[in-house]
Amino acid sequence: MANTPEKSTASASDLRRMCRRSHAAVLATTAIGHKQVGDGWPVASMVVPAIDIDGAPILLISELADHTRHLKADARLSLLFSGSDNPSNATSQIQTDTARLILFGRAIADTSAAVRNRYLLAHPDAAQYADFADFGFYRVDVEAAYWVGGFGKQRRLTGKQFLIDDCDALKEGHDQIINHMNADHLDAIADIVAHETDHANDLGWKMISIDCDGMVLGTDLPESPNIRIEFPHPVHAPTDAQQILVEMCKKSRDLKA
Repeated sequence: MANTPEKSTASASDLRRMCRRSHAAVLATTAIGHKQVGDGWPVASMVVPAIDIDGAPILLISELADHTRHLKADARLSLLFSGSDNPSNATSQIQTDTARLILFGRAIADTSAAVRNRYLLAHPDAAQYADFADFGFYRVDVEAAYWVGGFGKQRRLTGKQFLIDDCDALKEGHDQIINHMNADHLDAIADIVAHETDHANDLGWKMISIDCDGMVLGTDLPESPNIRIEFPHPVHAPTDAQQILVEMCKKSRDLKA
């Protein structure tokens, strides 16, 4: 597996990847009608976001939850992602045991099929309750990001710097890319797994999803969890994704030769 060089600070891609690898986040909202504290108090809760193709968090939350009522009155929120959430996938200097990222934004209710599908690709078990009448999807309009990587390491970005704002073509072509790779290029996926990870490449890996920063692969074996493979640089369109996948496959096969 290729080694990742150490960095002294975090790029926007690094921070999006940190979010994508996190299993959960802490959501901070402003209390409205809370049973225990007065209006205006900061209230923290745990949520399980999915991250959209461009890096925006997607939430699936219940109307019965305090934080949902708060967001309906005041859409502003903060989301805290911890670097210790998935240490086995941490990148040195960027995602450490003490690293944390705060996203500031506004929760916007979104009933589109694209947002629903994106969330369920990341969390398929949520399909059991996603269509309950009291549950709804919210996409977070990110306005700012603040990363702390440890003592003396920090970075502040605007929402426009954090998100990829020109990947509509990738969103529209997502399913076509997945179908094409799984129908015609399973051998290429296996070669990339062999080169980029420590996982066995003969487990029948298929592409589950793709985004501007990388792809998620899975197998039909219940004991084999999904894995994420990062791209060396962001992609914005299906043609970019095709080119980078060809390059990754060629590199893996050149090293095998």
